[in-house]
Amino acid sequence: MEEKKIARQTESDFIESWQRGKSLSQSLVYARDHKIMCDVTFKVGEHKKSIEAHKLILCSRSRVFEAMLTGPMAEQGSIVIPEVDPDIFEQFLTFLYTDDVITDGNNVIGLLYVSKKYDVNTLEEKCLTYLETSMTSKNACFILEQAHIYEEEDLKEKALSCIRNNGDASLKSRDVVHLCRGCLSDVIQSDQLIANEETVFESVLSWSESACKSQGREVTPQNRRDALGDAVLHVRYPLMSQKYFFETVSTTELLTALEENKIMKYFWCPGKDVSPFNSNQRNKLTPTGITKQRIIRRLKKVTGRDSWSCPGIYDDGIMFCINTDASLAGLQLYSAHDNTSQTYDIKAFVTKTSTDELVEGSQITQTVVADTKTYDVYFARALQLVKDEKYNLIVNITGPNTHSGVSGRSRVDDGDFICSFFDYKKSRHSSKESNATSVNSGQIPGLLFLV
Repeated sequence: MEEKKIARQTESDFIESWQRGKSLSQSLVYARDHKIMCDVTFKVGEHKKSIEAHKLILCSRSRVFEAMLTGPMAEQGSIVIPEVDPDIFEQFLTFLYTDDVITDGNNVIGLLYVSKKYDVNTLEEKCLTYLETSMTSKNACFILEQAHIYEEEDLKEKALSCIRNNGDASLKSRDVVHLCRGCLSDVIQSDQLIANEETVFESVLSWSESACKSQGREVTPQNRRDALGDAVLHVRYPLMSQKYFFETVSTTELLTALEENKIMKYFWCPGKDVSPFNSNQRNKLTPTGITKQRIIRRLKKVTGRDSWSCPGIYDDGIMFCINTDASLAGLQLYSAHDNTSQTYDIKAFVTKTSTDELVEGSQITQTVVADTKTYDVYFARALQLVKDEKYNLIVNITGPNTHSGVSGRSRVDDGDFICSFFDYKKSRHSSKESNATSVNSGQIPGLLFLV
């Protein structure tokens, strides 16, 4: 008898314990994965995949589950959840069991939905934080629409702000066509939107085509107009070039003959009433009107007056790139400030280094009265620049001798925003002989960004 007892003990010592060496959360996940003592079953997704879990865990994490699974009104049998993807639901359960889940662009919206459905606030906050911190000009329209759907006003305002500050890039993103009409209107009627009006119109055109197709309607001018409703009125047609309006807008037949006639009269007589259309410039940039501006100063020291003689007429330039999509609002220049004001005629433009093509809207022609050692020059609208693309900023300065700067930096870090500088290569657009500006010196001490 004693020998048999010893034999049974020896045999049991070789049976591996699944609990041994595991944390509480690891043991709970193992029990769920291996369906050990599970007491509730869900039928999830279109094909009703069977997923089992433990009532105690679910009720301890969610008052919704507690109401569903306990008391006299508790649901009997399997619980059907057809609208949720099974993979998302399993990741959701993993969070309930472990307080841990990896959010990414593929699962964050699904997890946000189930966290709200079952009132799991900790997961909801994790999803919202991911959406906020991963926001770019390219996905801001997608995040805006999701914030609208889930009534997350703080996230919605942050998405709107991102779109307004990066209008051209955001309106050209693929997600603009997935906005509801209300969100589209919120974007394109904003005075703070930084975008070319041609881009605004083309986004509206793309949106109307997508709306017609999603409604199963033929893509005709009238159906486009019906889908857009009042949103078509938020495009600021009077700000377009006449050529673009006649050759592009008019040919779409999106506007009525009376509406086109009113806008054409405004082109000929800008003082005429153009309502219901808006003729005000969007987000016209001024030194006092810019918000969230970052000044990237590349030159550390100021020398005496430069050697060029009056009247100075020179091109100066610098090549640069940035580590994230951002808007270039303007630039800084040196003057000859010696307690007197000096007048300079400034011409400036930006080109893509790879193609030597002008960046749309980058031309500046201004007469500036400078009464400080450095002064700011602004583009009419901020230029939408792309991450890692190299650009040439070229400036033609006509006026008195000027200070210059030295001890230049090839890289300037401003928090998580990085601007790198390179020696300027002469562009075919340069109107005069270049000063051959290098990273180390020049007349352009800084760049003004909206990030």
